[in-house]
Amino acid sequence: MIQSSLELIFQNVNELKKSKKVSLNGAINQILARDIFAVKNLPSFDNSALDGYAFNYDFVNKPLKIVGTIFAGDKSVYELSQNCAYRIMTGAMMPKASDTVVEFEKAVVENDMLFVDKSIKKHNAYRYAGEEVKAGEMLLRKGEVLTPDKIMLLASQGIDEVEVFTKPKVAVFSSGDEIVEPWQKASQSEIYNANSSAIEAILKDAKFECEYKGIIKDSFTDTLNAISSASNYDVIITSGGASKGDADFMAEALKELGYKAVIDSINVRPGKPTKCYKLDEKLVFILPGNPMAAFLICFLVVLPTLKKISSQKELNFTKIMAKFSGNIKFKDGRSNLVLGIYKDGKFSTINNNKFGSGMITPLVKANSIYISKVGESGLSDNDDIEIIPLY
Repeated sequence: MIQSSLELIFQNVNELKKSKKVSLNGAINQILARDIFAVKNLPSFDNSALDGYAFNYDFVNKPLKIVGTIFAGDKSVYELSQNCAYRIMTGAMMPKASDTVVEFEKAVVENDMLFVDKSIKKHNAYRYAGEEVKAGEMLLRKGEVLTPDKIMLLASQGIDEVEVFTKPKVAVFSSGDEIVEPWQKASQSEIYNANSSAIEAILKDAKFECEYKGIIKDSFTDTLNAISSASNYDVIITSGGASKGDADFMAEALKELGYKAVIDSINVRPGKPTKCYKLDEKLVFILPGNPMAAFLICFLVVLPTLKKISSQKELNFTKIMAKFSGNIKFKDGRSNLVLGIYKDGKFSTINNNKFGSGMITPLVKANSIYISKVGESGLSDNDDIEIIPLY
């Protein structure tokens, strides 16, 4: 049900398509707006992969005269004569007619003569021009997230500026008369607002920026005003006000403002009351007020939607195969979010998956999650399953 809900949301989502140019130093975690092609070979010339001696393998097992040293950065062109070798440093240009490098530790040198036996393989430590990337080849694709390794790759091509997609502006609210902020003093009948902190952390961990806008009180007017005040955001996320109680004014206020329902619930435990509304290009997610449900739905539904809006190429979570440890039964007619611990190839549930959607400690203990299919009756010991790492 999570996947089908996502597909429905994706059908109602348009990618922002707005882009900007940023320097390479400011490109970390940005999303490429264009394909990038290699402008030069990598490596750009034949060079040595280590410190050693460059020679021609045809003369292995023969004494070779060491005729000089080639340092990295030396632009001179050297050429081997028969029965000769060059001392060479890592990254230095290979001399013509050479095809192999023997590292210093394996070389036998006596009176400026090099002796190499056949234990050294031909082409050892020889890095060929273009063996990693050839000029004109696709380097990175549009929609890829720029990670440190990709930034290094771009820098190796002399690229110091890239075009990236702008990310959606996200506003986060909580709602309910019973909640107060963590920096306030909660009475016996009040609870601290944990949801917004979790939602912010999930988004920022995935490199999305968001702005916390406060707690919406349980009134139609307050709800209407809060949503209206965030009209300049691309996505609004609220928690609480998702169920059908008398004090849940969120859906009523959204309809008053012209929003249309995209999804009215998700047939999953926990998280069923989740809603999503749309007006023009703007989305509003109404997450359940219960902390565990709000956390998991933000992670499994909101996060992929933000990736879609941002034009990211990879929308799906990393999934790994595991062996189920134990036995568990599921209620019919719904999908179940199973929190567990993945270790040494096995996935085991926390407290046999018995928890309330208002709990938080199972999230702290878990490092992965299994999403059951609707109609799946349960899991048996040693079943093969596909799980999603939480961290």
